[in-house]
Amino acid sequence: MSFLKELKRRNVFRVAIAYLVVGWLLVQVLGIATDSFEAPAWVMKLFITLIVIGFIPTVLFSWAFELTPEGLKKESEIQTSNSQTAHTAKKLDYITILAAVAVAGMFTWQQMRPVSVATQKEDTQKEQTQKQDIQDKAQEVIQEPEGASIAVLAFVNMSSDPEQEYFSDGISEEILNVLAKIDGLSVAARTSSFFYKGQNLPIGEIAMELGVKHILEGSVRKSGSQIRITAQLIRAEDGFHLWSETYDRELENIFEIQDEISLAIVKELRGRLMSETPEIVDSGTTNTEAYEEYLKGWYYWNLRTLENLNRAQVHFERATELDAEYANAWLGLGQTLVLLPLWEFDLSKASEQQNQARLAVEKALALRPESGLGYAILGDLHLQLIEWQESIESFQLALKYEPKIATSWQWYGGTLGSIGLVDESIEALNKAMMLDPHSRIIAVNLAEALFIAGQYDEALARLNKLLVTAPNFSYGILVQGYNHLALHDFAAARASFSRYTEIAKLPKAPFFELIDGIEKYMIEGTTSPLNDVIFDAVSHDQYYASVALVLGGHYNNALDTIERQSRSSIPITAVYFIHSQLFQQAMGDMPRYHELVDCLATFDIEKL
Repeated sequence: MSFLKELKRRNVFRVAIAYLVVGWLLVQVLGIATDSFEAPAWVMKLFITLIVIGFIPTVLFSWAFELTPEGLKKESEIQTSNSQTAHTAKKLDYITILAAVAVAGMFTWQQMRPVSVATQKEDTQKEQTQKQDIQDKAQEVIQEPEGASIAVLAFVNMSSDPEQEYFSDGISEEILNVLAKIDGLSVAARTSSFFYKGQNLPIGEIAMELGVKHILEGSVRKSGSQIRITAQLIRAEDGFHLWSETYDRELENIFEIQDEISLAIVKELRGRLMSETPEIVDSGTTNTEAYEEYLKGWYYWNLRTLENLNRAQVHFERATELDAEYANAWLGLGQTLVLLPLWEFDLSKASEQQNQARLAVEKALALRPESGLGYAILGDLHLQLIEWQESIESFQLALKYEPKIATSWQWYGGTLGSIGLVDESIEALNKAMMLDPHSRIIAVNLAEALFIAGQYDEALARLNKLLVTAPNFSYGILVQGYNHLALHDFAAARASFSRYTEIAKLPKAPFFELIDGIEKYMIEGTTSPLNDVIFDAVSHDQYYASVALVLGGHYNNALDTIERQSRSSIPITAVYFIHSQLFQQAMGDMPRYHELVDCLATFDIEKL
């Protein structure tokens, strides 16, 4: 008998075919299972490898052995007359046919659901695109810091009372603030770290987006006067836990716990930071009730709505009443009061709010003379009042004492742009973005600086990336709309303003009427009355009142508006865009424009 016939008699060919068909079926089944259970990719790779490796031994086994009623026997021990290969062949044929039918059935089932598969692929692609947008945005402004770097994620509130969220947020933020003061340690800003709150993302992905090498995460459980804080320090590169600890204490020892956590982290990273562990904690108070009021104040301040800013003011004031020497509480009160005039935009109250902000920050600086945040608040207050010399001097002190506060660079960028140092403004705002890459307001302020520079496409690119992760940020959408108008893209501008009015719950008609007037001027060169919505501080940002008038060709009205706003209690609204390329191109040949620039927004650069 020839070798080929012997292979056929011993069912070697049938075994090989059956093995391949069944193996293919198992790969399909396992593929569905791994997708359903979100198994890692290596599971499927390992299974396919094992199937490939097992093929040759299976074929050799079918040559050497035969299945008999008494079990497996070597082929050499079986007489040809007693061979059961014909019976075995039928079984193998049945197995192969059944497996082939199953494979065909699975193929048909997959083809019967093209819509769901397409939808799944589309969702996956969308998710990947959004994730890539976030990563691109981070990589544009983040360079991996030298030495040690860390992000403090929002600690999880494990208390039964959801209103204790302020406490868990506050504890993690206080630890972050302590670490940020350590020389040699780069710390991600609060806004960017807390961006991941409630998101179940891998530590490595978070660290990559924030440009840090370590992550601190934890949880807080508070019940009455008892607290339990758990914290763990993770090396992002490999997910290794460098340190973890659980603290069960009385609330009155909260400052001691913060001290221990901060010192433990510094000790772990000390090889990269310093030779000795410094004294790093200065809570500012020993009054736990004042401290709780302070934490509540920051919790509401970070929610950043007018209602919550008013709540924050109440809690900060209460903290200062409980401990008049509590510098951090005075800083919180000052930072709240300096924002209220711009959020409330009640010109009858603005001067009083600004005076209260000044008193609060002066009290804080008396208690803590080297507070960078204190000088940044003072700098922003001077910026609102277009007191350029005082504003710049305050920001220079803020950056001298605490150069890693993103808000200081953000507000300083506003001052620089307002006096015509547009490139320097963009540079400062890029620095702020590097320190706090997920800050929505810094991203919009950077887009506004690019708008001032006439870089409308670049401004839109920044805004579009921001709105991927913050699609309902109305201020960003408003600024997006004005960039579209500057580019004469009226369809896109209408889409932006339509979205803006939906989120802000405002009527669309006045805004569309405004766009119609601007479009008519830009296309036909004739002006038409613009809707008074631009002067309504409730509906429209007052910084953009003169911008809308210039876009619509109402140059003298725009200059009238600048003069009127400059005499108000918030004169920064008059000059924020006065050095913009838009204004220079439209009114550059008007002496009145240059007179206003010289009077309101000119600064001796040599004094910088």
